[in-house]
Amino acid sequence: MSLIEDTQVAALLAEVSDFGIFALDTKGICTDWMPISSNYQLVPAEEIVGHPLDKFYGPEEQKLGLYWDNLKTAKEKGRCDTEGLRRRWDGTYSWTRISLVKRLDEAGDHVGYLGVAYDATRQRDAARALHASEEAFKTLINGLRDHAIYMLSHVGRITNWNAGAEQIKGYTAEEVLGQHFSIFFTDDERGRGVPDQILEQARVAGRYREEGWRLRKNGEKFRAEVSIQAIHDEHGEIRGFGAITRDITEQYDAKRNLAAAQEALNQSEKLRSLGELTGGIAHDFNNLLTVVRGSAELLKSQTLSADKKTRHIDAIVETADRAAELTGQLLSFARQQPLQPKRIDLNDLISGMSELMRRTLGGGVSILQTPSSGLWEVRADPTQLENLILNAAINARDAMDGAGTLTLATHNVDGKEGDEVCLSISDTGSGIEPELLERVFEPFFTTKGPGKGTGLGLSQAYGFAAQSGGRLEISSEVGSGTTLSLYLPRAEAKPNMNDAARRRKAGRDVPRGTRVLLVEDSRTVAVFAQSLLEDMGCDVMHAKNAEEALIALENEPDEFDIIFSDIVMPGLSGLDLAAQVRSQKPTLPILLATGYSEAAARGEGSEFPILPKPYKRDILSAKLCETMNAFGEAA
Repeated sequence: MSLIEDTQVAALLAEVSDFGIFALDTKGICTDWMPISSNYQLVPAEEIVGHPLDKFYGPEEQKLGLYWDNLKTAKEKGRCDTEGLRRRWDGTYSWTRISLVKRLDEAGDHVGYLGVAYDATRQRDAARALHASEEAFKTLINGLRDHAIYMLSHVGRITNWNAGAEQIKGYTAEEVLGQHFSIFFTDDERGRGVPDQILEQARVAGRYREEGWRLRKNGEKFRAEVSIQAIHDEHGEIRGFGAITRDITEQYDAKRNLAAAQEALNQSEKLRSLGELTGGIAHDFNNLLTVVRGSAELLKSQTLSADKKTRHIDAIVETADRAAELTGQLLSFARQQPLQPKRIDLNDLISGMSELMRRTLGGGVSILQTPSSGLWEVRADPTQLENLILNAAINARDAMDGAGTLTLATHNVDGKEGDEVCLSISDTGSGIEPELLERVFEPFFTTKGPGKGTGLGLSQAYGFAAQSGGRLEISSEVGSGTTLSLYLPRAEAKPNMNDAARRRKAGRDVPRGTRVLLVEDSRTVAVFAQSLLEDMGCDVMHAKNAEEALIALENEPDEFDIIFSDIVMPGLSGLDLAAQVRSQKPTLPILLATGYSEAAARGEGSEFPILPKPYKRDILSAKLCETMNAFGEAA
């Protein structure tokens, strides 16, 4: 039976490519030929069988008799394997492997040879390409001078080392191979087991990445970006780790230097703003003090007429009010002004201010209101909010030179951070240049001419918006006008009761005979407040601090109708006093007063009414009545 008569063999070999199988007699003449691949199927069998196969060798090899030498080797040793360029039937050459096996009969006599020719061109090209790729990869790895690339065994010992690792870490391959990678860590880190923890994390998670400090051979620290990757075998077992370390010291230092420079710039900007703020305050208060001091000196004159005395007294009062307003603006800008928030419908508030704005802005300004229906309520200090709207309207009038259209619009805003209500105030004025627009919220910065504004209006509005949990934005186009947009958080849902129906309208005059416990540590303020209260018809007892007030309440538990206390005092503050009184006497009304309180500005004591200093007689009287009425309803 010939080689190709076995159908199973034929079927199996049909799955193989680039093979040719042949048989030779003892003289090297082909007796059987089975081409498997297309290369060998090109050869006509009738031109192969009956002929020696030396024609598959090149001319030089034929001259040397290489074919016959191979037969001799196979005869003497039983097998001969060769590899080299062999000639195809079409005249081209391919890299071919030929194996010859000595063939014996049942008696052990030599009867010929069996051979296999295998075209290995593709495998050889692939092997050469792989070798070239590996060499290129090695060249690439060794050429990376800014990356330390090395391998670790499964226990963390270094098994190979690239040139970048030598440059970054300072160790040669001879010095470091076989060492544990913990040599790159400090003694303290090694003592705490940091290297083992890193390998364990890479072993469990498959990868470890960090940015931290590492050591060079000379003990110098450098900032490193480290990545360690676990390497597994075909069974999923850890074979070792691949490690890459990048020296990012320069980038790290540059980033720190940039941050330091930015901080220095910010500090410089703060100092500049502080200088402008200080200068603005000094300028405005010196003007106010000039009026007060000058009027006071003139009042000393014995020859001053009654009319002039009244005029100078009015000037002092008016100037004091202006100083109080300026202080309030500063506190609003600094977000340190105690607020008295209430539920507000912006549409109603704007509608209620219409007449005031018309009188203030003059007939040349048309006021257009575009209220949104279904507007949500907000919670804010109505007095501060009205001041913001009025100041914005005055700024708009000045920008329009007293003639133009002022538009006040409201609408709801569905925000990702929460629902808001927006009030926009737009004018048709000259607009603001872009380089000035970014500074309009700075204190004492104004686009108006000298003497035409303090520069605190927008900074006060900005502080009020932030303190109320909202924000203030401005947009402007030169020649087209400016829009100021105030965003305030939507108020929480109303409780299930009609507060308006349950609240009794408060009077503005304190009932004569009202017993007031005045708590004030400043002697001059205490004398003024006591005189003012007594002039209202109140019976007043003065306590110099909260401790004295608590003793008075203990000695005379039912002696007082209301406590009127300053907040900022040595020892217990007015907030501390109010909290203790509320816990002991929950129905006793408490009114607090302050010119400035950081705690009150943070919202502490918000359950108590707060009266800002300085205060007028009618405002104090109304606040006392409002407080006593509110406590009367609660009782």
